Amino acid sequence: MLDPLELQVFPSSYNCVSWSEDGEIAVAAGEYIYILTPKVSSKNKANGTPSRFSSADWHRTRFRANIFTINEWPIMFPQPRDNFSVGAEQSLSTVVGVAWSPPGLAQYRRSVLAVLTSNMVLSLYALSGTSGKWSRAAVVNQALEIFFRESIENNTLTTRFQSFFRRDAEDKTPRTRKTNIRAFSWTPPLKVPTKNQLYPGPESRWGIPLLAVANDDNDLVFLQVQQPKSQQGSLESLDVDAVSSIHLPASPDYGQVLQPGSILSSTLRTQVRMSSLTSGPWIYQPGGSGHNAISATVNVAALQGTKLRVAKLTVGVESQPYDSDGQSRYSLTFDAVENNAMPLARMEESQCTGPIHWAHKIGSGRITMTVGAMTGLALLDLPEDVYKGQKSETSDSHVFYYPLLDDSTTDTMLLHQERISGMTVAIEPESGTPVLHFGSVGGYAAVKALTDTEPPSPAPWNGQVEDIRERFDIDRDLGGLAIARVWGLASIHGLVAAVVTLHPGDMVEYRTNAEERLTVVFSTANGQPVDLESIPFLHESPTGSTEFLRERRDIVLQYILGDHAGTKNTLSPKVLYAAACCAIVQSQNFELVSNAQMALERLAATSGVDMTGEIAKCSAPGSTIEPRSTDILNAPSGDIFERCEICDAGIIWDSAREAQCATGHVFGRSLQRL
Repeated sequence: MLDPLELQVFPSSYNCVSWSEDGEIAVAAGEYIYILTPKVSSKNKANGTPSRFSSADWHRTRFRANIFTINEWPIMFPQPRDNFSVGAEQSLSTVVGVAWSPPGLAQYRRSVLAVLTSNMVLSLYALSGTSGKWSRAAVVNQALEIFFRESIENNTLTTRFQSFFRRDAEDKTPRTRKTNIRAFSWTPPLKVPTKNQLYPGPESRWGIPLLAVANDDNDLVFLQVQQPKSQQGSLESLDVDAVSSIHLPASPDYGQVLQPGSILSSTLRTQVRMSSLTSGPWIYQPGGSGHNAISATVNVAALQGTKLRVAKLTVGVESQPYDSDGQSRYSLTFDAVENNAMPLARMEESQCTGPIHWAHKIGSGRITMTVGAMTGLALLDLPEDVYKGQKSETSDSHVFYYPLLDDSTTDTMLLHQERISGMTVAIEPESGTPVLHFGSVGGYAAVKALTDTEPPSPAPWNGQVEDIRERFDIDRDLGGLAIARVWGLASIHGLVAAVVTLHPGDMVEYRTNAEERLTVVFSTANGQPVDLESIPFLHESPTGSTEFLRERRDIVLQYILGDHAGTKNTLSPKVLYAAACCAIVQSQNFELVSNAQMALERLAATSGVDMTGEIAKCSAPGSTIEPRSTDILNAPSGDIFERCEICDAGIIWDSAREAQCATGHVFGRSLQRL
């Protein structure tokens, strides 16, 4: 298993941890982001004992997240009293939220890190090269300013107000309310379904990542993040474009606990903001009249005070013909509305406090939303039809409430009244069952299988937390009064990581920077030991194996040998001939060899060169293609074939890794690196 990991820092917010598909853990700690990267190893288990991953097997790097240029965060003078925000205008820009994107945005198809700071600026960070330096690739607030530019200009006050620092300063209220970001959430990747494609495109392999953000004006905005079209794979920047938005004002019945119509009630209603966002799964269905048109639906849950709001985003996907670059593209249409079919009134009876999490077991036809509530956990189980916004004729949605009861320390039940501070869903590898792990500020930790109605049980990683708490208590002679606080949870590949800190429980706490500590403990979804060799990011990838190289070569050859008719991307006949020969010599894929045969037939028709011998070899993959004679090489169409750079002799095709001419000169083929 993975041993606990200790950092000499203190978390700066709840939900302070995120775990990427690449295995990197990001922890928010004040002005810094700490990145924990596992050291890959090729060592196997010895003597039948399971290998362990110690705290020394992690690379630790950090970068500062509160340094901005004037272009990234313009200077803002104090604003009018009604819209003055101490957080945005006076803060030190500490980190209040981190989340990894789905893989595929950064170089080598890695993930980018979204970081929200207390000045309400959301930044995207990507790793620059191999030096371990993280750089800001985009500022999402700038995309909001572009999207709401017309609204900002129409609502900007022409009057000016008196500022202590600057006379006749312009009122920036409309711009501030539209561009300040309160909360954000990545949606799961929108993967376009494919049919009869041996090697699908990036939209199907990696998906289309979308980002949902909530601003100070209670707008929920969906943005598409992608690499710049002009320089694919660039590390310098990312393109962020807003594609849809929906305004979710505070409900009229907000603040019913106060006197209706009172000044306090009216003021609170105008100041309510969305404080938490969480995206649900994508649900696909046929839609539209175009070629291979589909419709995908995702819901984003938002928390406004103690009220739940759910926005539904419907994306229409229609495949388009090959573009001028020869790459398949899809036309996307976005439509965001509020999902009024969700039975949220029963959930709000529990006084929701957050966080929120969605879970979906493939094939079950049902989706679960869990929300942290006052002294408990609220769970909403609903069918996919309600999730898609369809009113259910039968009451097929169920709401459950589980109080935070603990009987581990006393003979009587203890009701924990602190809020839930961390929540994640881990998938059991064998059964595919989603298991909810959650923890509270007071150290309460539990798990709940989301496929049954059984109450929560103690978390499997709670024992590790208790061991650490007892050592802390004994070292400081606290008499058993030490407490552990859970600051966040994250999961990936059936593993769970929990961030905890330790505190004295019956006295005023004082600590210096040198005494700051947080501990990351690890477990599995069900608490059972796991073979570390089954975790992809904990061992070396087989990038140098023969099978891996053959698979990657086949992907490149499939694209080269494809039918590019009608596009401007006309490949060199020499490249087509080399790709066809490489497929015949080394590939065992029947479809790829068939494409090679069709490419050779097109070459024979356009160039007039006899390709009978090569076409005959397509019926027997793995054959050797003999070199052409000097007369053919010197003919007008002889530049299609390879020739030795030393003696001008023809080159035999018998390997995809090396080439040898008729007189014995040996060369390495460039395709061996693909």
